[in-house]
Amino acid sequence: MNKREKFFSIVRDKSDGVLHWFMSFFDERTAARILGAENIPDDSYIGPEWRLGAPEKRNWDKKINYAVATGNFTIGVGCGACIPFGHGGPGEFLEKTIETGENYRITEYETGVRKEVRYNPHFYNHFNYPLAGPEDLEKLKLPDPDDPARYEGIREEAEYYRQRGFVTFANLNGFFSGIHYFLYPYDLLLPDLILEPEFIDALLEKLGNFNLRAAENLLRCGVDMIAFCDDLGSGQSLLMSPELYRKYFLPWHRRLAELCHEYGALVHMHSHGNINKIIKDIYEAGIDLLNPNDPCDGMDLPELKKNYGDRITFVGGIDKFFFDWDHERREQYVTELVNKTGGGFILMDSGGVPENVTAGEFRRIKSLFERFSNL
Repeated sequence: MNKREKFFSIVRDKSDGVLHWFMSFFDERTAARILGAENIPDDSYIGPEWRLGAPEKRNWDKKINYAVATGNFTIGVGCGACIPFGHGGPGEFLEKTIETGENYRITEYETGVRKEVRYNPHFYNHFNYPLAGPEDLEKLKLPDPDDPARYEGIREEAEYYRQRGFVTFANLNGFFSGIHYFLYPYDLLLPDLILEPEFIDALLEKLGNFNLRAAENLLRCGVDMIAFCDDLGSGQSLLMSPELYRKYFLPWHRRLAELCHEYGALVHMHSHGNINKIIKDIYEAGIDLLNPNDPCDGMDLPELKKNYGDRITFVGGIDKFFFDWDHERREQYVTELVNKTGGGFILMDSGGVPENVTAGEFRRIKSLFERFSNL
């Protein structure tokens, strides 16, 4: 049984196996320092142009090198879809670099929004949004999700990884986070869920239809899984009432899950925070995998698996301070998590490998995870 077969035995057959998946690194510089530049695809460094479709074939083997170096069993398809979970590739709005400095870079997305990334310490910020209020919605033009150039070479890329025993996934804009990343500022979005319901419905219609069309085009390329990020919680509770989640976002999550299942594929949702109040909704929507389930946010992975593990495969369970601990504490924590859960889940970090982790520490952590996920 290779890792691909083991993954499907856990997710579809509900076996008690364990795998691990490193969600991301804080940035491409951290990944290159820890793993070696030879294991980082060239397209992880965001270039000066939006890149459509699959990366050049020489990067396919580099993506495999990255997966081997991290021990991951998954590979994302499309340009830029390697280091970060849920970001990069034709299903998300594309990104290009417009300015760089010694300790920063500024990128621009297809929607016009810009992002500043700072290194040491890691920090990022979105600005220059295309929408400042409901009056701007009519002017919003999204890229064509059916443009064949977005998917050129994706089918061949996905097949290349599958033939080598990896699970393939494609990233998609979130439905909630996709708004405040790419379209409309976070501090305006939250109150407008109550104050401007017609505007939010119309905005979601534009974004949601793009997402579903992009997802279907990717599914037609044969990817095994669609991954998307919708951070719905804080460390204490939801960022909105359960009623608002059910009104605006649950219908789109359900439609995405139904679409994936029509193609025999899976849907993997990322949502930071304490989202216990809507876990039953996510379960009933048909979400197949859910991460990161951070105990610091009140997410008890063993209890979640007990109550909802007949349908959802839970991914994560690693404390967000995990990388700050000494190795003895890490080992004790992972051992207890696996014993309490009884297998049947996937280990994943809560938010990426931080800049202060050394290459030696990373190798020890990878070896620890592999102790429980060995074939």
